[in-house]
Amino acid sequence: MVLNSTHLENRYPTPTSPGSASPKDGTSRKKLHPDRKLPSTQATKLQLTPTTPGIITANQRAFVSNANHVMTPPAIESPTNPGIKSPMVLIPPLSAENRVNEYKTFHDDGPLIHGKKGRTELSAVVINLDKTKDQREVSDQVSNDLQTLLQDIFEADDKTTSETDLVPSTDASPYFMWIHQEGVVLRTLAIDKLVKLDLSLQKVLAAGRLGDILVDDAYRLQKLCEGSLMAVRSIELSINTAWSIDQVSAWVERAGIAENALRSARIILKIMLGLRDEEKVCSEEILQNVVDVLNLVFTSCVAPIVEARPRDSGSEIFELASPFKKDIVQLLYQAKGVMKMLVQILDKVDIAETVITALEFFAIRILFVENAQNEKESILGIQKFESLRHTAMDIINGIFSRHPEQRSFIFDEILSSLQKLPTKGQNARQFRLSDGTSIQLVSALIIRLIQTCAIPAHSPAKGLKRRVTIRGRKSASGSSSDTDAEFKSDAVANREPSEASSDGTANDTDDGARRRLSREANDLSDNASKNAQYVVNYFVQRAMTASKSGDQPHRHLLDMFAEDLISVLGHAEWPAAELLLNVLVSYMLNIVRVKSTAPAKNMALELLGMMGSAISELVAGTQALARNLDNQDSTRSGDLRQMFDDYVDGRLQNNDIFIGDGPYRLVLDYLASTHSDGLQTRSAQIFYLTQWARNIASIPSSVDPKEDVLVKHLLDMLIKRVWNPSDWNMEPVTKAQCRLAYNLTVLQMNFCRRFGAVLNILLDSVSSEQTTVRTRSLKSVTQMLEKDPSILDRAKNVKSLLIKCAVDASPMVRDSTLMLMGKCIQQKPSLEQDFFKPIYSLINDPTVSVRKRSMKLLKDLFARNKSKEVRVVVAECLLQRSGDADKGVSEMANQMLEDMWLSPFWKCSEISTDMTIQDRLALKEQMELVVTTTRSGDRVSSALVSLLQTLLASATKSAPHNFKVCQMLVSTAFESMIDPGARAEGLEQKHIVQTLTVFARADAHLFNSDQLQHLQPYVSNLSNADDFGLLRSVVIIFRCVLPVVPSIQQSLLRDIQTALFKNVQKLGKTELNEVAACLWTMNGILNNPERLVKLVVSVIKHLQVYQSKNMPDQSEKDIRSARKCVQIAGAFGKHCDFEAQLPGFQEALALWQWGSVSGMIINSIKPFTSIKQPLLLRLDALHSIGLICQSSPHQFNHMDVGDIFQQALTTGQPDVQNVVLSSFRDFFVMQENQAASKMESSLKDDPAAVNGKLGGSMKASEGDGASALIAQRFLHDMLSIALRSQDATALAATEVIASINRQGLVHPKESGPALVALETSSNPAIASVAFQAHGDVHQQHESMFEREYMRAIVEAYRYQKEIVQDPLGFRPSPYTSKLHSTFEIIKTSKSKYQKKFISNFCAKVGFDVDKLDLSGAIPASLQLSRFLLENLAFFDYGRMDELLYTLTCMERIVADTGPGVAHSINTEVFQVRVDAILGTSDESGAGAERATSHKPTATVEVTHQRLYELTTAAIILSCVWDTRAYLRRLYGLSSNQAAREGKGNSKAKDINKAPSRTPGVSGDKFVGSIAERVASLGSQEGMFKQCSAFVELLSIDHEFRVAAEGEEEGAERPRTPSGDEAGSPLAMNGGGKRKRSSSVTGTPHKKRGRPSLGRRKSSRKSVEEDEEWE
Repeated sequence: MVLNSTHLENRYPTPTSPGSASPKDGTSRKKLHPDRKLPSTQATKLQLTPTTPGIITANQRAFVSNANHVMTPPAIESPTNPGIKSPMVLIPPLSAENRVNEYKTFHDDGPLIHGKKGRTELSAVVINLDKTKDQREVSDQVSNDLQTLLQDIFEADDKTTSETDLVPSTDASPYFMWIHQEGVVLRTLAIDKLVKLDLSLQKVLAAGRLGDILVDDAYRLQKLCEGSLMAVRSIELSINTAWSIDQVSAWVERAGIAENALRSARIILKIMLGLRDEEKVCSEEILQNVVDVLNLVFTSCVAPIVEARPRDSGSEIFELASPFKKDIVQLLYQAKGVMKMLVQILDKVDIAETVITALEFFAIRILFVENAQNEKESILGIQKFESLRHTAMDIINGIFSRHPEQRSFIFDEILSSLQKLPTKGQNARQFRLSDGTSIQLVSALIIRLIQTCAIPAHSPAKGLKRRVTIRGRKSASGSSSDTDAEFKSDAVANREPSEASSDGTANDTDDGARRRLSREANDLSDNASKNAQYVVNYFVQRAMTASKSGDQPHRHLLDMFAEDLISVLGHAEWPAAELLLNVLVSYMLNIVRVKSTAPAKNMALELLGMMGSAISELVAGTQALARNLDNQDSTRSGDLRQMFDDYVDGRLQNNDIFIGDGPYRLVLDYLASTHSDGLQTRSAQIFYLTQWARNIASIPSSVDPKEDVLVKHLLDMLIKRVWNPSDWNMEPVTKAQCRLAYNLTVLQMNFCRRFGAVLNILLDSVSSEQTTVRTRSLKSVTQMLEKDPSILDRAKNVKSLLIKCAVDASPMVRDSTLMLMGKCIQQKPSLEQDFFKPIYSLINDPTVSVRKRSMKLLKDLFARNKSKEVRVVVAECLLQRSGDADKGVSEMANQMLEDMWLSPFWKCSEISTDMTIQDRLALKEQMELVVTTTRSGDRVSSALVSLLQTLLASATKSAPHNFKVCQMLVSTAFESMIDPGARAEGLEQKHIVQTLTVFARADAHLFNSDQLQHLQPYVSNLSNADDFGLLRSVVIIFRCVLPVVPSIQQSLLRDIQTALFKNVQKLGKTELNEVAACLWTMNGILNNPERLVKLVVSVIKHLQVYQSKNMPDQSEKDIRSARKCVQIAGAFGKHCDFEAQLPGFQEALALWQWGSVSGMIINSIKPFTSIKQPLLLRLDALHSIGLICQSSPHQFNHMDVGDIFQQALTTGQPDVQNVVLSSFRDFFVMQENQAASKMESSLKDDPAAVNGKLGGSMKASEGDGASALIAQRFLHDMLSIALRSQDATALAATEVIASINRQGLVHPKESGPALVALETSSNPAIASVAFQAHGDVHQQHESMFEREYMRAIVEAYRYQKEIVQDPLGFRPSPYTSKLHSTFEIIKTSKSKYQKKFISNFCAKVGFDVDKLDLSGAIPASLQLSRFLLENLAFFDYGRMDELLYTLTCMERIVADTGPGVAHSINTEVFQVRVDAILGTSDESGAGAERATSHKPTATVEVTHQRLYELTTAAIILSCVWDTRAYLRRLYGLSSNQAAREGKGNSKAKDINKAPSRTPGVSGDKFVGSIAERVASLGSQEGMFKQCSAFVELLSIDHEFRVAAEGEEEGAERPRTPSGDEAGSPLAMNGGGKRKRSSSVTGTPHKKRGRPSLGRRKSSRKSVEEDEEWE
C-alpha cells in the first residue's frame, strides 16, 4: 500500500529483526530526533516519509516501529502524483504462530459534536487540515522540542541508575532532586524540569502531536513522575499549632514537595489523556496514586487552612499559615490543575470503580468544607477556594454522567452531608450566576445532576478500559465518518439493532419517529423526575420534623434550597430548576390538603407563598423583557412579544410554543452559541431538548409536513445528545430574546400552571380551624400580593376573607390580616373604602401588637388620603390611643400625631413672617382639621389637651418647634374666627373658639393680649343658645390665659368682668361654673372682691325667701329662679374663697349663725335637699353642696351635711345617688391629684425621698379627714349601689370605691369581693375600673386578700345571675371565662398561691348529696357548679403545673363523691342488688356473665324528689368530668401518669412552661354537652338517661377515645391519667397507703365496692387482699 494514500486501522506485528530488541521484551525504544544521523537504510526510509500530513496516524507510528526491518521496497509511481516515485511498504508474510487475535484495532476517536466544545474540536480538526506552512513548522517544532527534552531526561536517568552509589552524577543533578525522608532517599524530577515538561506537553497536546511519542517513552516518563507522588506519601503535611518558626519553615519546604508532586500528577494525567487508547499509560494503579496524593494534600494541608479563622479555635493555624499565603495558594492552584485534568479523564477514559469511589469522596469532601464569610477571615481568599469547589462539582458531575450506577450513591452522600452547610451568613451562597446573583454551590450541583439525568448514559465500565474510539483524530482527508461512528456507538450502544439506522440517525416513518421520540423523551424525563422527587422528598421529610429555631438545620436548608431554585428559575442554563420546583409545590400542596400537623402545614404554606410569589415575579419580569423588546424591529422580537400578550390574555396555546421556529429552538440556539462552561451548557441543552421533545411527542400529530420534519430532527438530536444550530439557517439569537423565549416556555410548564392551585389553597387556609395555619396563610398571600397586585382582581373573595379575619379570635390572625390589608391598599388604593372600617375598629383591640399595626395603617391612610372625613376619623382614633394603658402604644400615638399635625410645619415656624402662599394654605387646612376633630366631643377634646401638654412639655426634644407651630395654629384660628370669608364651608365660629379652649388648657402661653381683645364681644352679646356656647369657651380661655398674660389692660378686664356679672343670671350650669372660676381669676388681677360678695349675698337673700315657701306648690318660674340661685351659690361657693371677706358677709346678712362663708352658703341651700322638694331643685341643691364641700372639705365633717348625703344614697332615686356619688368621685380625684403633686414637688426638693416615705409632710389636711369619713360612713351604701345595676350610677360608685382602695382608706376585705364581682360586669367601663382597683389591692395585700376570694367568687356568681341576668360562666365569640380578669391577677402570684386558689375554687364544686340546694327552676347548687366549671374550662392557664393541678382537683371530686352517688342510683333508681347479681355464680359463672352484660333499667319505685336530687348530683359530677376531658383535649394531654406528675428532668422543666393549645379544638361541644345535661332535668326520661350515663361513666373507660381526639401524633406533652391506670373516676382515689373511704353505704365490709354493672374485669386485688390499704 502507499502510505500517503491509505489509512489503515490495523497495526500488524513485525518480526523480530536481528540485533534489535523485541517490543515484547519490556525495554523502552528511544524516540530518535529527526536531525540525528541514522544508518543508511533507516535514513533513507525516514527521508522518504512524507511530511505533508498534519497528524501522525497509527500507520505512521507502525511505520516507525518497523524501521529496523531491513527490506528494500521497489519504487512505484504515486497514484496522486504520477511521475514521482514513492516507496512501498512491503508487509512480510505472517508466520505460522501469528494469529488474528493478536491484531489490535484502533478507532479514530474524533471530537464529539456537543455544544461549543464539540464544535470547537471539530473546527480545530478542519483548521488543522488547512494549516499553512508556518503553522506546520510550529507544530513540528513543539513535537521535536518535547522529544529532545525527553531524550535528555532519559539519558540523565540512565546515568543516574548506572551509578553504584546514591551520589548523583554531575550531568544528572540538574534533572533530578533527592529527598531524604526517614533514612530513605527518593529521587524525583527537578522542579524546573517538571515545569518545562508541563508546558511542553501542553503545547504538544494543543497541536495534536502527542502521538509522536512512543508509548514506552510515555510510560517511562510517568514512572519518573511517579517518584514525586511516592515522596509526598512519605512526608507529614499537616500543620501543628505548637511548632516553632523553624518547624514551620520545614513544613513550607514539605509543601513545596507536595506542589512538585501535583505538577508530576498533571504530567501523568496529560499523558494518560493524550494516549488514552494505550492501556500501558492508563494504569489503574497510577491513577489511584494520583487521587490518593491529591486527597492527602487537601485533607492534611489545604482543608485545615481553609477552615482556620482568626477568632476561633483555628486562630493558631491562621497565624502560622498567614505569612506563607503565596506558597499555599500555589499549592491550591496545582491541586486545581490536577482536578481539571481529572475532569477530562472522566469524560474520555473509563475508570475503575475503586478510583471512582475515591474521587467521589474527595470531591464531596471539598464541597462541604466551610469557607470564610469575608476576605479578612480567609488565608487563601474566598474566590480562590470557590473555584476549587467548582472544579470538584465538575468531577462529581462527570462521574454522575458517565457512571449511572453511582448516581444513587452520589445523591445519598450529598444529601446526608447537607447538615454541614452553613445556613446563615454570606458563605451560605457563594456560587455566582451569570446575572451576578448567588446561590448555594450544593443547589447548583443538584440542579446540574438532575439535568444530567436527562442525558443518555454510557455503558457501565468494569475496570480500567480504553474508550472505543480515540478522540481528536481524523484521517488526512478530513472525513467525519469516524466522528459519526462515535455518535452512533455512544447513542446506540445498548439498543436493539432495529432502533437505530446504520448512520446513527432516525430512519423511522413519521408515526414511528413520533412514537420513538415519545419513548426516548419520556424515559429520560421520567429518570430526571424520579431523581428530583428523591431529592425533594429528602428535604421535605427532614424539614417536617425540624423547626427554624431548633438545632437541626433542615428547615432552613429547605427554605434556602427553594430560594435558590427560584433564583435560577428564569435562567436558561438551569432548566431543571422548574422540574424541582414543580415537585416541591406538589409536595407542599399535598401536605396542606391531607391531614397534617400544624407545623407541617405552616411550612407548606410558607413555601407555597414563596413559590407563588416567584411565579408572579417571573410574569412581571417577562413583561419587562417584552417591553424592552419594543425597540427592536425584528420579526422574531415581535413574535415573542405577541406570544406574551397572548399568554396574558389566556390565548397562548401549546402549539405556539412547541413549533419548530418557536421559543424552544431560540433558547437552544442561544445555548449552542454561548461561550459559557461546556459541561453546564451541555447538560442544560440536553435537558431542555428532552423537555421540548416530550412536549412535541405529547401533542396529536397533524398533516403538517413541517411537524414531521421537526419530530425527526428532534429525535436525531436526542440520539446524538447535542443540539446543532447549523441545521437551521436563522439569524443569531440575542440574550434578551433568549430570556424572553425561555420565560415563555417556563410559564407554560407545570410549575407555573399551578399558580391558581397555590392561590386557592392559600385562600382556603385562611379559614382553617388552626390559628397558626390561618396566620401563615395570610402572610403567604401578602407575600404573593407584593409581587402580583392583580391577584386582587382575579381572586374576588380576598376582600370578604380579610374582613372576616379582622374579627378572628386569634390575635396573630388579626395582626396578619391588618398586614395584608395594608399591602392590598398599597397595590389597589380603591380598597381603602372597604378596609377602612375594619382597620380603625381594631384600634381598640386588646392585643398591643394589633393596636400598633392598626395605628401604622391609619397613619399611612392619613398621608395618602386627602379626604377630611377620613383624616378626622384617623385623628380621633390616634387621640384615643394617646391615653392607652400601654406606654408603648401611647408614645407611638403621640409620635404619630406629632408627625401628622406639627412636624410638617417646623420649617415654616422658623420663617413665619415669610411663609409662602402654599405654606399658609397648608397651615389653614391643618387648623381646620384640628377644629373638625375637636367637634367630636369632650372626650376627644380632653385627649387633645393631654397630647398637646405632652408635646409641649420641656421633656420633649421637639417642644420648641411644636410650641411655634401651635402658636401659628392659634393665630390662624383667630384669623378664621374674625373673618367669616376665611372659614371653610361648614366651619362655624363656635367650633373655632371651642378649639382655642383646647390650646388654652394645654398651654396658656400660646396666646397674647391682642388676641384676647378679639374675644371680648362674645362675652357681652348673649342673644341665643349659640352665644352661650361661645361664652363658655371664651370664659375658659380667659380663665386659663389671664394669669399668664402680663400686659393685659385693666380696662379690658373690667369691661369683661362687668359683662360677665351682667349675664350671670342667664347662664346655664356648665357656663356658670366656668364664669365663676373666671371671675375669681379676674379678681386676683383687679382686686375688687366686693362685686363678688354683693352677688353672693344677693343670691343668699333670694334663697332665704324661697326657704319660707313650699316649693312644690310654686310656679315653674319660681322653681327655675330658685334653681338658678342654688346653682350660682354652688358655683361661686366652690371657686371663690370668701373667708377673707367674712366681715362683708356679716354686715350684709343680719342673721349670721355659721362660722364660715362656705357653711353659711351650704346652710342656705340645705333646705332644698329635702325629699319633698322638686326633683330638679333637689338635684341642683345636692350638686351645689357637693361643689362647696370639694373646695371646703371640712364641711363633709358636719353631721347635717353627712345626713343629707346619707339620705340621698339610701332612699334617693338613681339620679340623686348619681349626683352625690359624682361629687364624691370628683373630690377623691382632686385629693389624689393633690397627693401626687405634693409627692412630685417633694421629690424635686428632696431627691433622697425617692427611697422612703418620710420626706413629705406628716400633717393631715382637711381633705384627708374628709376622705376617711366618707369611706367609713358611705362605703357600704356605695357597694350596694355598685352591685345593684350597671348604669352610670353604678359606674360612679365603682370609681369611688376604687379611689377609696387606692388611698387605703378601708380594709381590703370590705370591698374586695365587690371588685371581683364588678370585674365580670358587661359594662366595659365598670369592669375596667374594678380590674385596676382589684389589681392594686391584690398587689399590696396579697396574703390578706387570699381568704376573701371564695366569698368573692360566690358574689360574682350572684352578680351575674341577678344583675347581668346571665348565670353562665363564660362569654362566647370567643369563649372567655367571666372570671378571667380575676385569674389574670391571681397568676401574678407565686405557684403555691395559685394552686391554693384552684384548690379552693374546685372545692366549691364539691357537695354533699343530702345538702344540695334544689331551689329554683334549675337547682341553685347545679347553677353555681356550672358557673364554676365553665370558668375552669376557659381559664387561660399560665403554667402547665397549674393545669395539671386543676385536673387533679377535678378528678378528686369525682373519685370522692362519685362512687356513693353511683351506688345510690343503682340501688334506688335501678333497683340493682348485689345478691341478685351473685346469686347464680355457682352455675359455671353464667349469672356473673349475665350481670356483667346487664344494663340498668329504670323503675318507678323511686320518688320524683329523690330522682331529682340524684340526677342533679350525677349532672354535677358528669360536668366535672366533661370539663376535665375538654381541658385535656384543648391542651393535648394524654394518659401517662408519670409524665403528668412531672417525673424526669425534661418533664420537670416542661411543667413550668405555659401550656400550648391544640389547634382546632373549640368549646362548642363542651358547652353544648353541659347545656344538654342541665336540660335533662326537665323530663323524667332525661333524668333516667343522665343517671344511666353517670353509672356507665364510673364503670366503663371511654378516655382512650377522648385522648386520641385531642392529640397530635408524636407529640410529647405532660399527660394526665386515663385508661386502666386512671381513666375511670374510681381509679382516682387509689394509690399509696391511704385508707379507702367507704363508698357504698350499707354494704358489708367483705363485699366492699360496687357491682361491676358491665364494667370490664379488673386485674387488681381486692381491698381485703391488699394489706397496704389497711
